[in-house]
Amino acid sequence: MPPSAYSNFHNHTTSAYAAATMNSPNNNNSSNKTPQNRRVIDSEHRYKIVDDICAESNLYNILGVERTCSTEELRRAYISRSRICHPDKFPEYPKATEAFQKLSYSYETLNKPSSRRAYDISGTSELGNVNGMGDETLHSVLYQLFLEFMDGDFEMIRALVNALNENNPGLNLGDDAIETLEIAFRRMRDLLLAGKKYVKIVQFELIRLYELQQQLRSLSYFDVFGRLRLTMQLTKISLTIPMLIDNAMKAESDALGNKGTHKGLLGDGVSKVISSLITVLEAGEQYV
Repeated sequence: MPPSAYSNFHNHTTSAYAAATMNSPNNNNSSNKTPQNRRVIDSEHRYKIVDDICAESNLYNILGVERTCSTEELRRAYISRSRICHPDKFPEYPKATEAFQKLSYSYETLNKPSSRRAYDISGTSELGNVNGMGDETLHSVLYQLFLEFMDGDFEMIRALVNALNENNPGLNLGDDAIETLEIAFRRMRDLLLAGKKYVKIVQFELIRLYELQQQLRSLSYFDVFGRLRLTMQLTKISLTIPMLIDNAMKAESDALGNKGTHKGLLGDGVSKVISSLITVLEAGEQYV
């Protein structure tokens, strides 16, 4: 969304949120209650994808893309298949590790113009040397996605938080609270860069954030309720991320014997603000 449209989006969001929360779930006939047409990947299908990747030697087929795919299509395919094949999501199937490593190798090779040209010419690769690959590649991709989110869609979330505040007097968020929230996100950006272990903690939330961004961008700007529904989901996921990192940092501090001493990402006040926002979003989702 272009920057000049943010004020219009805020106005549309405020009116749409107010209209949505005035209706009961039973009276809401909006077609936007229908979930996005996302393929539900059952266990059998996931096993098949993992097995197909393990048996495949063509890097494009491993990622499930055409040879003519763009860089963004390549990244989208890598993130989508990583969510399916990641060993943390598929611990009961050892072959998932091999599949995930082959995915990462394929993405690393095809994402670089020079190595992609070399592969296109020769048709050969070093898939036999993929051991140890995987998380580092995924975490680098996810960190870049988070930077893009901060540079773009974060302003949209700020608009929604303002709309929530205007329509929920009980929140009583002042400008200081919203600014503090933004500072917390920017601190998190630095933290994710400095410590890859925190990227691992929130990797699947970052993947979901990316998926919601893609769905949001595919909607017409005039689909106000559709955009509102997805923006609420995106906002909830984005607010969950710093909470997860905050909890992990506090647990680390407690394990070092600093129990009771706040050593997390967020201050107590910011944690309460985020928790309140998540509660309001969860309540509002049922009306949209």
